[in-house]
Amino acid sequence: MDKVIIHISDLHVTTYRGNDGVINTKIDSYLTTNNDQSNADYFIQCFIDKIKEDFAGYSFILIITGDISNSGEVKEFDFASKFINKVMSELVISVDNCIIVPGDHDVHRRSLINALDETPSDESYLMNEVKFKNFSSFYKNIKKTDFSFGTIIFDHIVVENTIVLIAINSNYKIDASGGEGYVPVEKFRMEIELLKKALGNDQLQIIACWHHNFTAGYDDTNRGQWEPDNRKHFLAELERQNIKLVLNGNEHTNNSKSVLLGTVRSSDSGAFSSVKYDTTFKVYPIKIDDSIILDNKIYGLQKTNGNDSSYFWNIRDNHGAKQPERFELFEKNDQVINEIVDLPHDLTPFMPDSDLGINEVEPIFYDNISISEKLYSIVREEKLFHSGHFHWSDTSRAHNWIDVSKLLEHNENLYFVQNAIIDIIDTFNLAVNCNLIIGLGYEGNIISSKASIKYNIPYSSLPYSYRYNDHHDYEKKLNYDNKTGDFKTVIIITDVVNDGRTIRKLVDKREKAFFEKVERIIVLSLFYTGHENINTDILNANKLPENYDRESDYVVNNIEYYTVKSLRVEKCPYGKDYKEACFIYRDELSCVHLFYDSVENKSKDISVV
Repeated sequence: MDKVIIHISDLHVTTYRGNDGVINTKIDSYLTTNNDQSNADYFIQCFIDKIKEDFAGYSFILIITGDISNSGEVKEFDFASKFINKVMSELVISVDNCIIVPGDHDVHRRSLINALDETPSDESYLMNEVKFKNFSSFYKNIKKTDFSFGTIIFDHIVVENTIVLIAINSNYKIDASGGEGYVPVEKFRMEIELLKKALGNDQLQIIACWHHNFTAGYDDTNRGQWEPDNRKHFLAELERQNIKLVLNGNEHTNNSKSVLLGTVRSSDSGAFSSVKYDTTFKVYPIKIDDSIILDNKIYGLQKTNGNDSSYFWNIRDNHGAKQPERFELFEKNDQVINEIVDLPHDLTPFMPDSDLGINEVEPIFYDNISISEKLYSIVREEKLFHSGHFHWSDTSRAHNWIDVSKLLEHNENLYFVQNAIIDIIDTFNLAVNCNLIIGLGYEGNIISSKASIKYNIPYSSLPYSYRYNDHHDYEKKLNYDNKTGDFKTVIIITDVVNDGRTIRKLVDKREKAFFEKVERIIVLSLFYTGHENINTDILNANKLPENYDRESDYVVNNIEYYTVKSLRVEKCPYGKDYKEACFIYRDELSCVHLFYDSVENKSKDISVV
């Protein structure tokens, strides 16, 4: 049976009448402790009916991400139990398929104040038994088990042996005066490692569920409502644990945002029962085949101001809501590597020492059309391909230029290109036996670091040779010694490759001592701007065309090359005498862009980029 996750948050079941008998005038919830429950029951029933209507035949998992009550009072939790039990009963949701996490409003602050009167402390947030006393009773009533307030990860659900939903308490620092989201990182790391070991399946895709928002859809702050330093370290740990999706609430704003260059994404279901503001929930149909995907279905309450259909839920347009249609936890790679003719299948795709001629081997190249075309569409849409006269160095002069640095300014684009590089590595299993990753150039350093983290491979970076003067001496050398030949396979990642001259110079001159004992040099780039047909061996000196200018070049023949997209760039046709022979350069007829030492050496005033 197909499964869906129902995600609601911020019910804020509110005390209707105080101990003095006076009706609360600040209620902002359809769910209250009013003894006349006709309105609340009808509200809940309309929600249940909508789920049944749109997802007939499905089985359900219920996620409630906090602020079930408005002030943590026993009576509020008693009424919340009735509402939630009704939902679980009518939708046939077992306690094993329900996650309930506390929010800051579920902390009973009055109990904390009373406890502090008896036992003063400047760390009242550590009084977990006191602050979660009422929530714990409510939790046991619903889940039929104790709430483990002393742990960070206190519940989990495994779905189809592919997904695990984990319940996390983000209220560590909430005290009598409130507070922000906070999770002790070391404790979290220890608990999740123990959970992974207990589950015995390291392929499970983890979805975290907690209350506090770590991004903002409404508030004018990127950090949401989370303690700043803890947020930084905790998000880094989420990335380390490969947790890509977080279900949360708290902000009362239905949204989805990405952080860490898109590595971690939040999905906030909004406030489930707000009278004054937007009233929303989410449903995530789970699709598990070769890929693991959650569709992102957004529901909003139609505000009818007392008309006959008072609680009418409708589904919203994701594009209009600026939210993704789906969350991809794992996507199958359909790339097929071209077979090497007449060679055993257990050999690597490229063997620089092979005696086979070029006609005996099928071309091998990265051919994921969806990724390469998306990269090309970014170049078009962002207008990153420029025409002009570009003099990067004496041996690098062209009539076109791809502005990769501008591409990397946008987080979503940066996340995409980092993953494109990772897709090449995964497609050809390049991480196997890799001993070092080198980010070449400023842009290469940025796009390659994620791969090093993902595969846990040592990492270093080097500047382009023509930018050496911009760097300190220690930045110009690898921080590794290869005298004993420990580094046999090295991946070099950069943004653009043309004829490979810069790579060969790096290998056979700049870092010759290191690369002498490297057996396999793998080069990955976003763009190939040369004129040859793509193949893994085209950067090797013995594969260069006969008319290639080999002066000031180097002989390296063990380079294996892959690129995301090929975009041919026209080279300046003039030779060494280009400064006199090229009339565009000489007479400043068009846009001439000089680079580094060329700027210093040219006396005329030419526009500089």
